[in-house]
Amino acid sequence: MKLEKYVDKSKKKRKVILISISAIVLISISLLLYKTFASFTESAEFPIMNGKVDYFGNSDIYFVFYKGDDELLEEMPQKDNEENLVFDHGECDNGASILWNENEWAPLVKGLNKVKTKCSLYFEEKQYPTAVEYITELAKTDTTNLKTDDTNEANIRYVGATVNNYIDIGDKDSSGAPILWRIIGVMNNITNLDNGGQQESLVKIIRAESIGSYSWDSSASGINEGYGVNEWSQADVMKLLNPSTVYSGTPAIGGSLYWNRGSGSCYNNSKEANTTCNFTSSGISEEAKRKIAKVKWNTGTFATYSTSQWTTRATYEAERGSHNGKEECTSNGRGTNCNDEVPRTTTWEGYIGLMYPSDYGYAVGGSVRDTCLGKSMYDYNSGSCNTNDWLFTSSYAWTMTPTPYSSYADGVFDVYSSGSVHSSSAFSAYGVQPVVYLSSSVKIIDGNGEKGTPYKTQLAS
Repeated sequence: MKLEKYVDKSKKKRKVILISISAIVLISISLLLYKTFASFTESAEFPIMNGKVDYFGNSDIYFVFYKGDDELLEEMPQKDNEENLVFDHGECDNGASILWNENEWAPLVKGLNKVKTKCSLYFEEKQYPTAVEYITELAKTDTTNLKTDDTNEANIRYVGATVNNYIDIGDKDSSGAPILWRIIGVMNNITNLDNGGQQESLVKIIRAESIGSYSWDSSASGINEGYGVNEWSQADVMKLLNPSTVYSGTPAIGGSLYWNRGSGSCYNNSKEANTTCNFTSSGISEEAKRKIAKVKWNTGTFATYSTSQWTTRATYEAERGSHNGKEECTSNGRGTNCNDEVPRTTTWEGYIGLMYPSDYGYAVGGSVRDTCLGKSMYDYNSGSCNTNDWLFTSSYAWTMTPTPYSSYADGVFDVYSSGSVHSSSAFSAYGVQPVVYLSSSVKIIDGNGEKGTPYKTQLAS
């Protein structure tokens, strides 16, 4: 009996040991399998080096990177790379598959059950809309801040007191902070001289802040009594903003200083009075220059001076008309206030201009929009027109359009600090806000138009 008991106990002990060993082996195998297979389905953090992953100190997964379908890349593109390459799709052999973790910017391999698995990752250049496409599409849903005007061109314009239309075209100040512009709208039938003179839709923008207060034009005391000449193609402010090739000669005062980010002197009063000016950190940058188009601008005006005519629509048509700022003065006899010999034009070809009076007029929004558009812009200081117009700055601001007078040839449209559209002598020192048309190849790649997150731009490659 004692022997039988001993044998039973021995059998039971061996059984327990065998079960324990089996359990340990099973657990070990399970852990090994889990580490071999399951880890790959849970981790997106593969240390990628030289086109392969070294996960266990082995090289069981090989990654190959492509741009497009067949352009082999030496390494995986970094997130936010300069080429704007984004992940398109991935393929693996041996039955494995690829998931992409955008936040981690890393591949997730699933179903890895064999060694020496090859995975190919394909990256494509992200397709961004052009500025025209972006604003045009946005106007379909944002019918409060974007309106189609009543002109034959049916331009799309930002309207209202407060609109998110800030845009960064590459200008930076001395601290490296962006110098912002604002989008006036999408203008149709613009003659783009950079594209063979074709009629195109282009985005028109204005500097968010004035670059200073300067004369539109000043003249010697013997010319229009020193009050300036209201012809944009030779105006001092045009010469300040544009490259020297736009006009003959290189004036000692104000010539291309904004365009060249230079410093010197600028006209600021009658009889060629001037003051120091410095655009070394506020002038247009080389990057921004590459994004703007050379276009044909309209510089026409009304046939006669009458403030009651200055409705926004009538002013828009006059800007594109055949009358200039001197013909009425000439027809009534040439006096000392219109004795200049400067030829008058109604179009101009160049890069940087100023806003039109009609740009200011059409920027009104809110519940008063229809009422304001029906009256003269001379009366925009009433009826809440100015306070519902984002182009109103509470400061005197120049436009690029001359005004006709019977007794002098130096009048130019401007916006008074009250919000009323007036005419002033060209020598007056008023705010200058440069205006440009963006190249048709400029794309919007980021941002929402708010001042803190402006639209980011990039030239198409």
